Amino acid sequence: MIQHQPTAENDTRVTTVNNPTTVNLVIDGHKFPAFLNDSTAAQALIEKLPYTVTVNQGMHDYCGGMDRLPYDDGAVQAGWFNGDIAFDISGDWFVIFLRGENNNPQYQEVNLGQLADAEDITNISKLPTTVKVTIELA
Repeated sequence: MIQHQPTAENDTRVTTVNNPTTVNLVIDGHKFPAFLNDSTAAQALIEKLPYTVTVNQGMHDYCGGMDRLPYDDGAVQAGWFNGDIAFDISGDWFVIFLRGENNNPQYQEVNLGQLADAEDITNISKLPTTVKVTIELA
């Protein structure tokens, strides 16, 4: 798993993946290993696997609309780390964060897990602007 470092002194985000479920993100014919955590939202996503979502690459991420996932209010965190996989509660977005890590409270994310390998952040960022992502059990 990617080892994250806090981005600021007041950064209290939890990024430890306890009891990980190993998955593959299949994007544009490439498989990228990842881990989903044991949060309520991640477990709800795991029940839907395999699950496909169309995403568009933006300034910080790939994101696309998905089914609403249940989540615990305490799981909502400000910002993200590069390599995080998240559910953005502001619009029911599935997100793979690629750059711009921060702990800005403007961004309300439920962490679902993270990519297994840091180098895949760069590899994924080189893919086409719009792609389908299939999340499947490994």
